[in-house]
Amino acid sequence: MIRKVFAVVLALFLGGVFNMMLVTVSQNVYPFPETVDPNDLESLKTYVEANGMATGALLIVLAAHAGGSLVSGLICGIIAKRVWIAAAVGMGIFWMCGGLMMLSILPSPVWFAVADTLLYVPAAIVGVMVGGQLFKPKMAEVTGD
Repeated sequence: MIRKVFAVVLALFLGGVFNMMLVTVSQNVYPFPETVDPNDLESLKTYVEANGMATGALLIVLAAHAGGSLVSGLICGIIAKRVWIAAAVGMGIFWMCGGLMMLSILPSPVWFAVADTLLYVPAAIVGVMVGGQLFKPKMAEVTGD
């Protein structure tokens, strides 16, 4: 039980770190004007409403969101040492809720909103499947053969 709790907590943390790293890359590749503070949602919202965001920036953010969910699933699968679909779905929904909150605050193109919303859960499932298979104990180790 402790392994499962630890797996989920660490997975969410590291998924968030991955997400923020790519969002930071997006902000460095496509910087906002000096008058815009990306940490101030009102300032950011005003800028995005007036100017939109570059497609490249949106693609990097999309990779950050799906990648954070994938990393969460991967870490969870590695630590749990199994394919744990329920945890992956839960983490994907957790990330999707955060994404939906941001979509409600910042205007975005329809294609981005749809792709962003649809990628969280499948990415987490793929991550947990890969992580769970990578470090899954071999049958010989389990049976002692």
